[in-house]
Amino acid sequence: MFIAKKQAFILGRLLILMNLFCSISYGQHRTISTDNPKLSALDKQVDKYVTQYYQDKRSVGVSIGIVKGGNIYFYNYGETQAGNKLRPDKNTIYEIGSTTKSFTGILLGQAITDHKIGLDNDIRDYLKGEFPNLVYQGTPITIRNLASHTSRITRIFPNMWERPEYDSLNPLKNYNKALLYQGLHKMQMDTLPGKKYAYSNMAVALLGTILEDAYGKDYFTLIQKYILTPLQMDNTMIRIDALPARRIAHPHDENRKPVPMWDIFYVPAMGALRSTTTDMVKYIIANNNEANAAIKLSHQRIFGTDEDGMGLNWFLHRTPTGHRVLEHSGGTGGSRSSLECFPELKTGFVILTNSLANRNQLEKDLASLLSK
Repeated sequence: MFIAKKQAFILGRLLILMNLFCSISYGQHRTISTDNPKLSALDKQVDKYVTQYYQDKRSVGVSIGIVKGGNIYFYNYGETQAGNKLRPDKNTIYEIGSTTKSFTGILLGQAITDHKIGLDNDIRDYLKGEFPNLVYQGTPITIRNLASHTSRITRIFPNMWERPEYDSLNPLKNYNKALLYQGLHKMQMDTLPGKKYAYSNMAVALLGTILEDAYGKDYFTLIQKYILTPLQMDNTMIRIDALPARRIAHPHDENRKPVPMWDIFYVPAMGALRSTTTDMVKYIIANNNEANAAIKLSHQRIFGTDEDGMGLNWFLHRTPTGHRVLEHSGGTGGSRSSLECFPELKTGFVILTNSLANRNQLEKDLASLLSK
């Protein structure tokens, strides 16, 4: 009797171990659909990096666009929605989140070139109403401060989540210019503007409304006129209602459950754009070439150092070999984006994902590969 019980106990432990091994094996070797041919050295390196990325169990789909040596490469993995077995492609629409801010920076460069806005002007020159609170010890917030995250404007105003209609899955839905200005009126400065970096979504949202007022046109109309149409970025948009579901990379939460895209329709400058890798490689090429005056102006450092500075809503760095890096990234409730351009090397990449999986190492690996 004792022997039988002991054998049963041992058998049970073995079954547990076998089940544990199988689950680990599946987690480490789950089959991920891809169009990567794995033929060239670049193909194989990208596949190696993406395989590591998929160790994060939150991962769903990822699309990568690379500019290198005068050529363009696209790599797609996973699914547009968990379980649908539909692989994304270079024309799949993803949220790009705060990478939108780099477009806002170029639009600001255009407004400066057109003499619509002065970089070092007091922002109150462009606001309706009185804002005595937007000064600290006699120093006002300037447009430069908005574009470099040195304004001291709060990252997010409390009235975003204090609204009765607030939806945590779509937090900026129906958050409009009136609410933005209401939050701005209540804000209190705590430091001299222009001295300290502190990332602020609200500052860039405000910059977007200033640009709209300067031109008398809505944000997307301006982006279309000055960036999207000239670069033939026909698949970059804010509203995607008319698109078929198969074209969309549906966002996912921590548990790989689909969640809504964020509708940032009324303060779009901070993160409303959706795009494809096809369009984003065009954007990389245009930023690398710097042929357009507004684009080139947006890359000029307005805060910090060459190794760690800010352009007009661009993060500026240097590679270990001293070459310039322009970058921005973005995140929403279920999507992530990373964009890096190396103007002197004429290389760059974009990573678009529809999950909350950590793509930081993938970003570092691609940056290292393309900046050599």
